[in-house]
Amino acid sequence: MAERLINNWRSIFFIEPILSLFFIFSFTVGLLYHYNSKERFFFTAYFFSGIILFVPVRVILDCNILTEKQATILLESANTVFELAEFVAFYYFFKLCLRSNSFKWILGFCFYCLLTISIIFFIMLAIPGYAVYTMRAHSLFINVVEFFFLFVMCLAYYRELFTDIPIKNLFKRPSFFIVTSAFFYSILMIPFFLIADDVRTEEVLLHNFLFACHYFLLIILLISISKAFLCKAPITT
Repeated sequence: MAERLINNWRSIFFIEPILSLFFIFSFTVGLLYHYNSKERFFFTAYFFSGIILFVPVRVILDCNILTEKQATILLESANTVFELAEFVAFYYFFKLCLRSNSFKWILGFCFYCLLTISIIFFIMLAIPGYAVYTMRAHSLFINVVEFFFLFVMCLAYYRELFTDIPIKNLFKRPSFFIVTSAFFYSILMIPFFLIADDVRTEEVLLHNFLFACHYFLLIILLISISKAFLCKAPITT
């Protein structure tokens, strides 16, 4: 198992164990600096879901005790739970950041749309004839939808931020760092997840490199959120 795990890490340039450590660090920061804040609580739950995805789930998969279909169901279920936890955290974050009722309505629509798609996906996983290839394709589709919704909310934040008069000092706004890292994390990964299933078999090296880039952007996002947690001011400021 250890050799298989190391080989998987090597294929994506050992950035996955680094990402796992950042999730553990961010989760610890979330436990220590939550300040009884709902948005901080949901981000902390998001960190925990990342730990589950990249530690125990990875270990189970590398034990090679599951069939291909069982392993795919476990991985894609964990991925989808992670995507939901991520968007729920940002849902409550943007709900407090945004002032426009129209933007808040769009935020709610995105949340319930993603939730509905995810529930349908979980129901389909219980269907015996649900093919492995189709599972992966649908899971990637959920990734794209979640990133697109996150990107839209970042644009809404910037729309309100830069129409403020006067514009506040951006470097004193914890929310600015979170949204900026989330913006690049979402927009840069949408093209990759659109083609990920094709390059997975045809261009393995490119696929692994892009996954490493995905994890690197996720690390930057975790650093930004953790930095905001260390401020006593609300992270939605």
